[in-house]
Amino acid sequence: MSDASMPTAAERGTPTAEPLVFLHVGDLHLTKPDARNAADFRAILDQIAIIAPQHLLDFVYLPGDLAENGWACEYAILADALARHPHLPVRLIPGDHDRQQGAMADFQAFHAGLVASRGLPAPTVWTLDQPPVGSPEETWPPAEIPHFCACEDFQGVRCLFVDIVSPGYGRKGIGLDFRLGPDQTQWLSAALTKAAEDGVPVAVFMHAYPDDLREPDDRLDVAGLFRATGVRLVEMGHTHYNELAHDGRTLYAAARSVGQNEDGSVGYAVAAIDGPVTSWRFKALDRPWPFVLITSPAARRRPRPPAWSPTRAGGSRSAPWCSPTRRRATCMPASGQGHGSAWRTRAGAPTRRGWPGRGTRAASRSRRCTRTGPATGPTSSTPT
Repeated sequence: MSDASMPTAAERGTPTAEPLVFLHVGDLHLTKPDARNAADFRAILDQIAIIAPQHLLDFVYLPGDLAENGWACEYAILADALARHPHLPVRLIPGDHDRQQGAMADFQAFHAGLVASRGLPAPTVWTLDQPPVGSPEETWPPAEIPHFCACEDFQGVRCLFVDIVSPGYGRKGIGLDFRLGPDQTQWLSAALTKAAEDGVPVAVFMHAYPDDLREPDDRLDVAGLFRATGVRLVEMGHTHYNELAHDGRTLYAAARSVGQNEDGSVGYAVAAIDGPVTSWRFKALDRPWPFVLITSPAARRRPRPPAWSPTRAGGSRSAPWCSPTRRRATCMPASGQGHGSAWRTRAGAPTRRGWPGRGTRAASRSRRCTRTGPATGPTSSTPT
């Protein structure tokens, strides 16, 4: 095996006492407080709130397109919903609809409130040249632009929140204008390089795929940077569908929209990074409990030397959720044979029943299913 194809230290992973677990609530597109999507969002938060007090999730992720038009009255709906759950950890970034009218003042004011009330990281201000407006000399005037990006560590995983909306020019009539900007690009490159040097796994949170960036060179540079530094997961919104795409090293995941849903029942995705294994599964709001996400081991499609196998003593680690409580349990086949056998929990943990994960819209090389009844397919969890 060549050095280029060997997994990085971050990919091999070191199991921690607890995996990174976050919940991804898709694009909201809020308009009115009595609209269906606003009611669905409040119901999702109420369901999540059953779990949150037990400190068994690290944060709830909102991937942008929070407001349909980027208006203050729409952010007020979101602020009111979050105010009902003051201790719920939340991380969010803007989407293109948060700049729908060509400005982001209302989003910035809403975010400032969360910085003050929930301790969200404050934006970083960088100076960017802006396109000329009515200037005969075609000069590009500089402007100070807040970037809603952040670097935080959760459970030994470096989480990079990337803002591809604020650095764009926001001019109406030119379509989507996703950009990173030179300063944020340098910040991202430095953060990824440092994480790779330290052997720390990385999850990136952004609104859309790198291929949606405005500049073709940026698309290639960012996707190449993610692959070269061994980014484990890129979690996104924008598509409005449940999508999983794996390039052999990085899992790209998008979750179903709450506000503009054409893909089935609304809900939220549950994602985990547990040592060398990345797992992802969608929990529909109307799907009854329990809910099981297996986080280890993972079925691998690419052969690797045995030293990099994530399997631990033939068992599996799972995260069973049920209302009103959620418990993590270590599970293994009752007969010790795997396929065709019933699963039982070890150390006296109660047995939970699971069901196969719903299919994804995009063709995916990842495998997702969960089971604690008779085994019917491959193990769950998405390998890196």
